[in-house]
Amino acid sequence: MVGVPLVDVRDRDIQRGIDLHHRTDDAFHRAPTFLALCASALEALTDAGVRRGTARAVGHVGSEMFLDGWLVREQGHIDNYLAALELDANELLGWRDQGLAFSELKARLTTWGAPHDYAEAPFVLARLTDALRARPALAVQDDQVAPVAKYLPSLQQMVERRAPELLNELQDALGLAD
Repeated sequence: MVGVPLVDVRDRDIQRGIDLHHRTDDAFHRAPTFLALCASALEALTDAGVRRGTARAVGHVGSEMFLDGWLVREQGHIDNYLAALELDANELLGWRDQGLAFSELKARLTTWGAPHDYAEAPFVLARLTDALRARPALAVQDDQVAPVAKYLPSLQQMVERRAPELLNELQDALGLAD
């Protein structure tokens, strides 16, 4: 997220958290529900005339953003997220830039607070457009903004409807199921 390599982790708990993040990311991207959401978006958006690369990126990243929007509705998730932002981990991490980019990101996220905006399709459209702009094969071109905007509410509904199933798949894949 910060675009700067992490070169040293001097805390076992943080390292375990990083390892869990990588395992979770891998399991998430292999989860049948996530793959189905992405496939559905690809089909609907390409049928609407959106380029394949853009359609894949919107399905992938848009699903993740809407899942964050769904998760933020649960107070426990918000409390944990905000508590994590309060941790001072810079002394426990070694960054190539001495933690400058991480500190700036943490300050922005702390100011923003819980990402409630990810539950709003217009906000997600703006973030997608901005995030994909630097990737020409994935960028939302001007003539594709309207079909993407039209599709996003249905993607949001699908993500929210299938979120519990997706979380169960993640828990199973990570061996965390009760």
